[in-house]
Amino acid sequence: MEKIPLAHWVETRKWVINMLVTKKRKVRSDKKVNIKPTILLDARTAIYRLSDITDTPVKDIGEYLCKEALTNKDIIDELAKHLKRDVAIDNTLYRGNPKNPSIIRRTESGDCERITIRVTVDMNNILENLAYCLGCAKARVTAALIEYAITDFSIVDDYVKGFLEEGIDKHKMKELKKLFNYVNDNESGNEYSWASMLSVIVDEVRSNTATLLNDPNEIIEEYLINNWRDN
Repeated sequence: MEKIPLAHWVETRKWVINMLVTKKRKVRSDKKVNIKPTILLDARTAIYRLSDITDTPVKDIGEYLCKEALTNKDIIDELAKHLKRDVAIDNTLYRGNPKNPSIIRRTESGDCERITIRVTVDMNNILENLAYCLGCAKARVTAALIEYAITDFSIVDDYVKGFLEEGIDKHKMKELKKLFNYVNDNESGNEYSWASMLSVIVDEVRSNTATLLNDPNEIIEEYLINNWRDN
């Protein structure tokens, strides 16, 4: 039997190990990462309500809120007050200072509960980097972003309007816009957002329907037939 030189055997073994490690570390482009932030109970209630009226999983709502918060200058400016290290976000450099107040300790009062969200690998990397610059855990910065976003009127309303435009047919959306304009033109002292109007529609339909409806198309169709088109 031909003897294999020791140096050749070592190099071959290194190549095999390297191939195995590389294969193990390969990550699917569509893979998502679970994060379990602990958020204020009021924020959790609002997210679950948004999930309910849009029939969308909480984990997807959470991902959307994080994504929008990371591109919202007002929210990032608030987070920047707690930066311990410099960080670049959307081509803007935010300066950190070790003396900045920590984001770890909450200043808001109220009970908290944990939720689970799923984010893309790219967003997870951004959150990890931001957490490092804030000197906190990834779950903590995720919680802060979600809490800021769920209380931002524009972020929530844009989500609901976009959800409706993509999720229901054009005819129903046209009718819904007529209803939206009519309600806001005729309700004295009240101005409805897309989120608040959809919430009212869902409650109205469920309270008057024997069968529990969850599909937004069915709910809106039911409401338009019984409460709008007859008027």
